[in-house]
Amino acid sequence: MNDRKAALRSIAHPLPPLADNKMTVRTQHDIAALEKLPVLTRIRQRSVLDLIEEAAEQHADRTAIRFLSGTTANDPVRNVTFAELRKRVIQTANLLHAEGVGPEDTVTLLMPSGPETFFALWGAEIAAVANPVNYFLNAAQIAGIMKEAGATALIAADPSLFPDIWPKVEAIRAAMPGLKVFRVGGQGRMPGVIDFEAAIARQPDKLVAPKYLARDTLAALFHTGGTTGLPKLARHTHGALALAAWSNALLFDLAPGAVLLNPLPQFHVGGTIFGALSAVASGWTVVIPTPLGARNPNVVRDFWGIIDRNKVTVAGAVPTSLAAIMNVPRDGHDLSSLKVFVSGGSTVPVELIRRIEGELGVPVVEGYGMTEVHCYSTMNPMHGERRPGSVGLRLPYTEVRIADVGADGTIRGDCPLGTIGHVLMRGPQVTPGYLDPRHDQGAMLADGWLDSGDLGRLDEDGYLWLTGRSKDLIIRGGHNIDPIVIEEALVRHPAVETAAAVGLPDTYAGELPFAFVQLKPGATATPDELREFCRKEIPG
Repeated sequence: MNDRKAALRSIAHPLPPLADNKMTVRTQHDIAALEKLPVLTRIRQRSVLDLIEEAAEQHADRTAIRFLSGTTANDPVRNVTFAELRKRVIQTANLLHAEGVGPEDTVTLLMPSGPETFFALWGAEIAAVANPVNYFLNAAQIAGIMKEAGATALIAADPSLFPDIWPKVEAIRAAMPGLKVFRVGGQGRMPGVIDFEAAIARQPDKLVAPKYLARDTLAALFHTGGTTGLPKLARHTHGALALAAWSNALLFDLAPGAVLLNPLPQFHVGGTIFGALSAVASGWTVVIPTPLGARNPNVVRDFWGIIDRNKVTVAGAVPTSLAAIMNVPRDGHDLSSLKVFVSGGSTVPVELIRRIEGELGVPVVEGYGMTEVHCYSTMNPMHGERRPGSVGLRLPYTEVRIADVGADGTIRGDCPLGTIGHVLMRGPQVTPGYLDPRHDQGAMLADGWLDSGDLGRLDEDGYLWLTGRSKDLIIRGGHNIDPIVIEEALVRHPAVETAAAVGLPDTYAGELPFAFVQLKPGATATPDELREFCRKEIPG
């Protein structure tokens, strides 16, 4: 873990506003032109603190976060200005300091979506090390992550905000004696628990112990979505977060005042970095639709009304949510404010992109990233050529290469253009590694390259095309079959909404492809019909 004890002095020089440090990016040549200026010269902001302070100075009285308690026009709305956001974040950092949480201590967050989640997240990143955790995990899983992270404090939502979290908190407290617990929301006192809102309200809005947060200072530990055992903890640094805040918004070229609808969870990089930190640093308003976001079925049902009433400019959603949203009647809502849909997390079916752009006249910008690269690393340019099926161009200062990688993690060479290989990434936006260095094996390769675990190819114009996961290949009789080829074929069928292909063990062939499909509402299709459709759609 990086040493934070040397962080002792405040910022001593003015910084150019991050939102002003941009240009329209249409091609890979524009990105190369940007990179002629060294990254440390272009991005002088060193930390999350720099970003929050700057945004408050530039946009003090404008709305930074708009929280929708419900999805209808009659439900209460809470607006948080940039000035109030800064105040609450600083007060949170001061509270942690006052309660004995040190700069190298880890603070775990179990919070649904809402303003206090960002106060806690960014305050913890400034004062200590933040560790947002998926609160849908069970108590034993959460405690395991916390122990690996070395958590000494926990900020969690009261049952009045989200009833499922607090029983897990009690189980975690029993398993981790001495844990300092802060409760967000609720009434009355709880023995041994600190009332978060009341406690931060008593804190000054200037840092009690200002710190010089270096670019390589550890800010957060984000857990990956590991499917076996405990998830790995990726280290996020302040400098990488500042770069991500700039680069993730760059390809949209939107002025301050844009409105971003963020239905993603706030324990995920999409919901916290692009969907929040990047937006705030750009002077945008972040709209949070209820504590559960897209998991709330009413958010999907009332999606178009939310866009209409809040004059949303940018709407973010994962592909499955996009598919569900497009089946919701638009009922004459005014969608003229909407300029772009942003998606990632998994490949967006080409047919879905064509449907959205055809029906709404709004571009779908698909990007690619992961926890280990502080959210996005590639993105289709909003103002350049978007290539449906690709995940776009690399972001500035992040290198992407397609390589032949051996089973031992040795990079044997680059693959020719158009040839499928391992997707590797390198740059200041890439994690310096996992908290447990044993997890670096096979992922953190020689010369700073990160093996994403994905397979893909680059075309002659620098667009990245994903073809599958290196571990998800279906190997039939020694022949590699990419699941995405099957999935893309199935979603071209008029009755199919989404599809997922996997390999099932077979004594003769090794593996056979097997597909799961979800049909569109009211549609019908038989397995034989879908198999025949695939035979016609998939070459060979």
